[in-house]
Amino acid sequence: MTVRLGLLAILDQGPGYGYQLRSEFDRRTGSTWPLNVGQVYSTLDRLDRDGLVERDEPSPRDTSPEADGSPGSDGSPGSDGSPAAEASVAGTGQAAGEHQRLWRITAAGRAEVAHWLGTAVDTPDATRDELPLKFALAATLPGVDVATLVQTQRRASLAKLQRLTRTKHAGGDPEAPGEFAWRLVVDSMIFAAEAEVRWLDHVESSLRRASLAERQWAVEAVAPTTSGPGSPARTPGPARAARGRS
Repeated sequence: MTVRLGLLAILDQGPGYGYQLRSEFDRRTGSTWPLNVGQVYSTLDRLDRDGLVERDEPSPRDTSPEADGSPGSDGSPGSDGSPAAEASVAGTGQAAGEHQRLWRITAAGRAEVAHWLGTAVDTPDATRDELPLKFALAATLPGVDVATLVQTQRRASLAKLQRLTRTKHAGGDPEAPGEFAWRLVVDSMIFAAEAEVRWLDHVESSLRRASLAERQWAVEAVAPTTSGPGSPARTPGPARAARGRS
């Protein structure tokens, strides 16, 4: 999820001030993705530029729930987000008047939120995750003890899993506001850590099954050669050639 879409989804529930929106984002994501106010306002400015939100100046005597920072009856953003509180926020790079602007979603913004919530998250087919790429490369490097590398990584992965599990069990009242959202995110992190440990088990068993010829081909395939540009290309070893024909 991007901050852009998260803020849009919150504004779809009702208008709000920037500091209010930061508090709502924090509450609705279980405090697992900290935002600073400057990041919120820069994102809102881009949304405004793209026609997905609009802003207006509330009346000084505005006593609506959105203006005084209290939650609206329809579940719209609440908490400490009054114009006075906004103006007191420092370090955002925004003028004081910017903090007093009320932000509203546009029809185009609502359509963007509906499309996002109605479609699956598109995860990439390729990976740039350092862990599998590191092991794939290590398996082709002569002199690297991949089995020891697996043990080192497993200890770190198990420690992370234990920390996450302790964090979950040390959580507050499951019925408390925001606790459900927080647990969803922590559970996702626990499942990812468990999958990482299982993958390391798979790497270890794959190393035991891999034939010497197969490992030797991986090393030779990247070894420097003294052959000139016109020399024939290196042919794969028997094990690799057999797998290619299968």
